[in-house]
Amino acid sequence: MNFSIKYETVEEKEKLVFFPIPEDAVVSGNSTCGKGSSESSLLVVTFGTGHSVSFSFSRNSSVYYAEKLGVAYNLGDKHIFPDARRNDVSFSSESTGINAQVNTTYVCMTAQEIQMANATVVISAARIEAYVPGSDYSKEETVCEADKTTSTTTVPTTVTPTQPPTPKDPVSIKYNVTSSNGTCLLAQMGLQLNLTYITKYNKTGVEIINIDSNATASGFCESTSVGLSLKSERTSLWLFFSMNETSKKSYLSGVSVHINPFPEAQGGALNVTNTSLNYLQATLGKSFKCSSKQILQVSPVFALDVFKAQVQAFTVQNGKFGEAEECLLDQNNMLIPIIVGAALAGLVLIVLIAYLIGRKRSHAGYQTI
Repeated sequence: MNFSIKYETVEEKEKLVFFPIPEDAVVSGNSTCGKGSSESSLLVVTFGTGHSVSFSFSRNSSVYYAEKLGVAYNLGDKHIFPDARRNDVSFSSESTGINAQVNTTYVCMTAQEIQMANATVVISAARIEAYVPGSDYSKEETVCEADKTTSTTTVPTTVTPTQPPTPKDPVSIKYNVTSSNGTCLLAQMGLQLNLTYITKYNKTGVEIINIDSNATASGFCESTSVGLSLKSERTSLWLFFSMNETSKKSYLSGVSVHINPFPEAQGGALNVTNTSLNYLQATLGKSFKCSSKQILQVSPVFALDVFKAQVQAFTVQNGKFGEAEECLLDQNNMLIPIIVGAALAGLVLIVLIAYLIGRKRSHAGYQTI
């Protein structure tokens, strides 16, 4: 589960932050179990400094529903909201659309976004069951519609899977994110997902996926945050850009990827999010440009490979790239031929000087008659 929260800063500007639910989150004592056919139940999970997420459930004789998802976030938590104007706890809630047959487990590996007033929650690789008859999940499952449209039936086999062939370099594609105030993100680049995972056979697997032109692009524009979403049949990729108002730089601050179905991986899906990155830096009003392949390490198991990139966030004038700032890789690639050329020129000069000195000495051995 991942969260994106919009809040107001002390400078009265809107800001967007992204963070996952931590592993040390705990079930609150405020949670309740409903037993009767008309009795509601509540699951409350708390984490961090005053944050929580809650599901309220109801049921009839045949179906149970996750009616509401609520998110309470403490704006006084300076680790997540370092420059928030307010210090109180805010709450947002929305319907989930989650329901399942009674005495079955709701299963949904596909990422589901739930939009609220100032918060967005992304739920993926979900297994949920309310009004559980025993102490564990029911064996019968209710699979969400999104999984039904993307999953395929496979025949079990004991053969160890082979690594898929490495695809060619991805095609460079142009993206833009535009709001009523104009274009806030302009990008031309090829993207490749480089994933390492544990297979169902407890071995290490590698899969490389190119983002192609069939991916559906969307995004958002905020005063200090910009997002680009690329979704295809089995991949969901988010790129988040932020700005440093002190240094006047824009940069790639976060990447979130959801792969589903992922039949060879344990769990059948893969989800990785990192919102503390600092890649693709450029001065505001200028574009970051890099013809060389870049490997952006997002986590120990996921790298985003970027090819032939030119990116400009926030200040895009007339829908065109500003002055390009070349990446260090390209600068080094340009420097190598210069160094080699200078070395060759120096060698030629040394040979020429040696030749002239030798010629002068040979003439010194003769006298005019």
